[in-house]
Amino acid sequence: MATALMTDSCASISNGPERFAEEKGLLVLTPGGSCLPFYLAIPSGCYALVTSKGADIDYGDDESAVWPPGFHGPFLPWTGVSHLVTMETVVLDLPVKQCKTKDNVSVSIDVALAFRITGDSSKGEDPGLVRRFVQQVGPRGLEQQLRDAQEEAVRAMARSLKHTEIYGIRSAASNATTNVTTTGDDDSVTSSEISYKDETLEGTYNKSDRRAAKKAVQKGEDATMQMRDRLNRQFEPQGVQILSVMIKSIRLPSDITEQQTAKTMIISKQAQQRMTQQVTMQSTRMEEDTATLLQGFDEQREQETTSGAEALNAEQVKLNDAIAQVEKIIASIKEESVVTVDNITAQNSLEVQRVKNRMYETKSKVTAEAERESAEKLAKTRVEAETILSKARITRAKNEAKAMQIISKAEGEIAPWVEKLKEHETMLRQMEVFKKLANNPDLVISGTSDRDTNLVAVADAIMMGNDNTTSAIMAELALLGNITNTQPQLPKSLGSASQSLGVSARHGSYGFTNGH
Repeated sequence: MATALMTDSCASISNGPERFAEEKGLLVLTPGGSCLPFYLAIPSGCYALVTSKGADIDYGDDESAVWPPGFHGPFLPWTGVSHLVTMETVVLDLPVKQCKTKDNVSVSIDVALAFRITGDSSKGEDPGLVRRFVQQVGPRGLEQQLRDAQEEAVRAMARSLKHTEIYGIRSAASNATTNVTTTGDDDSVTSSEISYKDETLEGTYNKSDRRAAKKAVQKGEDATMQMRDRLNRQFEPQGVQILSVMIKSIRLPSDITEQQTAKTMIISKQAQQRMTQQVTMQSTRMEEDTATLLQGFDEQREQETTSGAEALNAEQVKLNDAIAQVEKIIASIKEESVVTVDNITAQNSLEVQRVKNRMYETKSKVTAEAERESAEKLAKTRVEAETILSKARITRAKNEAKAMQIISKAEGEIAPWVEKLKEHETMLRQMEVFKKLANNPDLVISGTSDRDTNLVAVADAIMMGNDNTTSAIMAELALLGNITNTQPQLPKSLGSASQSLGVSARHGSYGFTNGH
């Protein structure tokens, strides 16, 4: 609820509806510009007035002062929206203090006016009223005029009522359906004017007070309607429509309020006493009724217990008879079941033996057939195995013969190569021998193949080493025998050395040469 009406500015046209929703009492906005250059993006929910270089521009062929929502353009930069006016209903709080009633009592009345700015062409209103409101009236002027007109109307209404009737106008809206019919005489009321719901809860009071309250409600309702009509006649030409006049609260002086409260408390206490008395009476009556019901219930319970015992005995006799019959039936069933079980057992044993015999017979047949088939398959397998082995032996013999032929052919082809290989191995062994002779420091080389000369050279080399050795002695004996042309029996080692065509080494190490 707004307490004042105002005008403000905003950065962009698109911010208008949000500002109108947030700020109560804001009627007119002067936007800074559009969000799109050279175009006007007019939002819905408000009236828009467009100007160019300060001059008003009407919309369309009908020359409407208000531009509809949507995109318009393109326009030159100096064309834009000059004012945004809200289309929402505004509630303005206008309290009036120290109003004198008919009996000269000062009261404070809080009044709220609900109004809107007219100019909606869809409702058949003149869009030019919006421009007239912005240029001629404005939010501040409208607020001042509303305060003055409303205060004058409220004071006139309060002067027409007594302070005891003033509270009736506050609840006029909630009691609008009350059936009160007045005639030429203000004190005459129809028979349907009062419908008491419960005197115990509402209390008792004079019927004149009831009729006075209803007349005050009717007067308040008529006064608010007359106030609304009078304000509309004044402000509709200016582009403002008063939707309703609401009297929120009425404050009487404290002493009068206390008197009314005391009167109400007395009525409430009387109602409480009556209710307490009724509760006591109802409690006594309920206790008596309860005792009567309990006594009746006890008698009924005893009767039900007696009849129940008799019925129980009768049912017990029937139950005993039924149990005896059932026991007989059970015994008969047991005997029959024993005989049936024995018969079934014998039949089962016979059937089991038959099944075993058929199973043994079938097993024997299956075993014999399996052994016969196994023997046949084993014989066939052996024959096939022998056939396969014979073929394999023949194939093996053919393959071995081919292999021998291939090997013989290969040996014939590589025989010269094998001979050359053996000659090469022989030369390598000779070279190894020559190498070892070359590394022997005791080797004696002779330039002749004469046996005697070689013998003398070997003996001389042995004797030059050590005269006390056996080799030296044997060398001397060999020289002596050679000199005397005799052939003494020399040791085998020395004879082998002298018979060779080479040169022998000392200390039992021998070599040979071919005399070159």
